[in-house]
Amino acid sequence: MSTPLSSIPDAPVEDRLAVAITEIARHAADRPAIIVAAGSERRRGVSYGALAASIAAVESRLDAIRPVGVVARATTAESLVAIAAACGRQHVPVALVADDSRDLVGQLRDWIEIDDSLTVTAAASGRRCEFDTVPAHVVVATSGTSGPPKLVQHSWDSLLAAARLAEQWHGLGWLLVYDVTRWAGIQVWVQALLTGGTLVVPDSRDPDTVARAMAAEGVAVLPATPTLLRRLITSADRPLLARCGPSRITLGGEAADAALLEQARAAFPAAKITQVYATTELGEVFRVADGLPGFPAAWLGKSLPGGVRIAMRRDGELLVQLSRDTAEVATGDLVERRGDRYEFTGRRSDVIVVGGAKVYPKRVEEILRRVPGIAEARVYGMPSAITGELVAAEIVLAEPVPDSAGADNIRTAALAVCRGGLEPHAVPRVLDIVKRIATTAAGKTPRRPTVTATT
Repeated sequence: MSTPLSSIPDAPVEDRLAVAITEIARHAADRPAIIVAAGSERRRGVSYGALAASIAAVESRLDAIRPVGVVARATTAESLVAIAAACGRQHVPVALVADDSRDLVGQLRDWIEIDDSLTVTAAASGRRCEFDTVPAHVVVATSGTSGPPKLVQHSWDSLLAAARLAEQWHGLGWLLVYDVTRWAGIQVWVQALLTGGTLVVPDSRDPDTVARAMAAEGVAVLPATPTLLRRLITSADRPLLARCGPSRITLGGEAADAALLEQARAAFPAAKITQVYATTELGEVFRVADGLPGFPAAWLGKSLPGGVRIAMRRDGELLVQLSRDTAEVATGDLVERRGDRYEFTGRRSDVIVVGGAKVYPKRVEEILRRVPGIAEARVYGMPSAITGELVAAEIVLAEPVPDSAGADNIRTAALAVCRGGLEPHAVPRVLDIVKRIATTAAGKTPRRPTVTATT
């Protein structure tokens, strides 16, 4: 199949998603665009032909009423794609807002809402948007990792900037375990559908369900946070996992440590592993494909592909300057030099302060995961009337233990390893054994007790 974009070089960038889907539908209407509830008995496919028809129906109504903007209230991937693509080609601003950010849409006055029914109704105010009078844009919400979610406006140029359109990316199966409305999830479905691929949406993030979906649908590209990849590798059924054969793994949203990268290479030896550093506000900043944690120290202060420059504050916070015409942005991510690399130590907002001393949760988690019998770990700050905060941790056992004595032995061993490798104030004062560590809607490990999490 030829690249969809190769046939529409002159199309405005905001039109390209709709045009690509329409062109693929014209040549291969039955080609699967999206697999919904993959890995379960509820699995169903959405063809490019059906998706193109939904886009056309939404476009027709948008063209008639010309709303000033659209808030996508859809919950399914196929409806969200149809709304976004239709709004793009009609040059109508669209907001793709996650459930936990719904209260922010009050800022979008007179914007209409479209849900999974794809029904389009004119705004009560009657205000209209003249074609091309307002630059089309996409509004997304931040994940709330480092504070309350907020709305961020992107152009279609920035939304599509990271898409890989070379022939090697054509027709691949892409797994979507990210929230479909968040920046990372949007990047996955845009990439998949621009290149005639198939978006595979598992029925849940349960490791066995994800592995079943990957194996059954022939997923070639596995984008995930380190938290979700670690859960898949350590918890999915071994024979089922062995049937998965991704050729590419893309990690983002969190820092990946050396141990996880080694586990990924062992589980999927044929896969090329790429780490992407991106934020909702900035988009993609850089990629690392050498299989090592962090990024080369030589990158600091130099111009990277696309004109990006990265620097570091004296306290270790990473600074990003997208171009010479933009200001430096403080990312909130902390790095430190280790040999010829800079590695991420965590986010500034995650740092636990125990009696004035700082503790980096990521470091404690790495030590806990080295303990035999522990598959996953989560470290977070717990309020303390004496020290301000204390270090708390949750661990997931690699294998079930026959009795409480076995669990106590692993807990004792974990604390002993922590005492041997950490400063006294960094040793967990609370250490719970749990069946599963909850993740945020963005697929990350929450390190504050107030963060809403999901299994």
